[in-house]
Amino acid sequence: MSDTSKLYKQIQTALTIHRRDFRITIFGPVLYIVTTISIAIGIVIIRNYLNYIESNGLYPMPDLFSFPFRWVIILTSVYLAFSVVVAIARERESGAMELLFYGPVDNVSYVLGKYSAQLTVYCSLIILYLICFFILSNIAGVQIPGSFYMMMLLSLVTGAYLISVGVFVSTMSRNVRSATLVFLTLIASTLLIQASQAWLSNIAPESDYYNPVLLLQQLLGWIQVVLTWLSPFSYLNYGVSEMLRGNMSAFLRVVGLSFVFCITFVFSSIIGLKIRGVRQ
Repeated sequence: MSDTSKLYKQIQTALTIHRRDFRITIFGPVLYIVTTISIAIGIVIIRNYLNYIESNGLYPMPDLFSFPFRWVIILTSVYLAFSVVVAIARERESGAMELLFYGPVDNVSYVLGKYSAQLTVYCSLIILYLICFFILSNIAGVQIPGSFYMMMLLSLVTGAYLISVGVFVSTMSRNVRSATLVFLTLIASTLLIQASQAWLSNIAPESDYYNPVLLLQQLLGWIQVVLTWLSPFSYLNYGVSEMLRGNMSAFLRVVGLSFVFCITFVFSSIIGLKIRGVRQ
């Protein structure tokens, strides 16, 4: 078989897997529950901002839409990444993956099909969220700033990055339990470290010598430096913050790094699946 014919078959197979997984995700009830919860959280945050404006006469520009949108995106991307973790690990554990590989499916078409399906759902939800935020802005009588669309671009690549991490974890795991445990541990520890570092930074140490608060601040500060270069959540928050400050070079650097890591994890998933194999 020529390289062109092989590439054509891989594309066709990837598209078939893409369509199948896209339909499964779209017609599943969990997606709509997560979407509703995400929008509800965004509405609550915006409502609190509007109540603050009414009480104090101050407009928290430009966080009125950026902060709630970040929470909506984080919840959605975590769910889609987790769903692909479970889907791939379950197919390996049940033997369905091995059965697929007896046909025209190979590691390239399988990974690309699974990844692109979740990415398509994610892009569709971003459009849906944009429409919802337009409606909310009209109801609140507040115009959406131009920075909001730049944040959407960043959320697209950071969400794609997180989904690629989910694909990589699942392709390297033996079963659903181990894949779920590894992925949830990564997500929980990342968010917990970021929250703890922000909380401890507001506590003033009483002494520079033998102070546990100072030690924890330094330790979490070092870990946060690592997460700044690796975590999609850190990329999202840092990129938005720099963009709102007008530092577009830092913003574009974050977008570029997120894209590079996304491609790296997808490529690593393809190689990892070939090495790891399709059996449990």
